[in-house]
Amino acid sequence: MNMQYKSKNGTLYAVMLLLVMIGIVDTAYLTYAHYTGTPVACPDSGVINCAKVLSSPYSAIFGIPLGFIGFIFFAIELFAIDRTSYENLVFLNIIGLATVFYLLFVEYTLRAICLYCTVVHILVVLLLILSVYGYLQEKKQK
Repeated sequence: MNMQYKSKNGTLYAVMLLLVMIGIVDTAYLTYAHYTGTPVACPDSGVINCAKVLSSPYSAIFGIPLGFIGFIFFAIELFAIDRTSYENLVFLNIIGLATVFYLLFVEYTLRAICLYCTVVHILVVLLLILSVYGYLQEKKQK
């Protein structure tokens, strides 16, 4: 992977930065709710049921809530977004996408959807698309 530093600016960078900040706020909220026991502002019955998803055995790995793991992911993305190539961001977001597929499987298994989780899923997909676009633009400029 290309590890050279190349400062980013412009619309693509700004949009990616905005998406990462939304992800940080979303996952920080989920982490806060987990550690304080505060119910999240979301329906808790029917298919849209954040409580069912967030309190399931799948909601933590080795005792670490997935919201916190998501927070770490977005924090790494925030740090990396202006400090590495788009090629490396593609790799990071592919890891994020693999996690999204697992989480979608969990929601399917539970027959419940968490709206806050869905926001994270959408953000990861958008970040992957934008990082691939940035990578292709970098490659075209060489």
